[in-house]
Amino acid sequence: MSITVETVRHVATLARLEISAEETGIYTEQLSRILGLMEQLQSIPTEGVAPMSHAVAMTMPERDDTVTNTNQRDTLLANAPDSEEGCFRVPKIIE
Repeated sequence: MSITVETVRHVATLARLEISAEETGIYTEQLSRILGLMEQLQSIPTEGVAPMSHAVAMTMPERDDTVTNTNQRDTLLANAPDSEEGCFRVPKIIE
């Protein structure tokens, strides 16, 4: 499939781009080559090929689901300037 100069100008207008006549010729050639490559890819037989998300088989590393931190409430509250009944106590900011 080839791209025409009119198509390139139309796309540039839609994208609100100002391109010169020289750039129009360059873009026409480049887009035609890109579409040619896409046509080559379309001709590759892909029946029976399973879709994949990565080129290499990947698995997520797993670890045992064990508790590593025990209840440290009292240790954390020891750093607080003020606490009450196992909670941080802060000044009232909304009346």
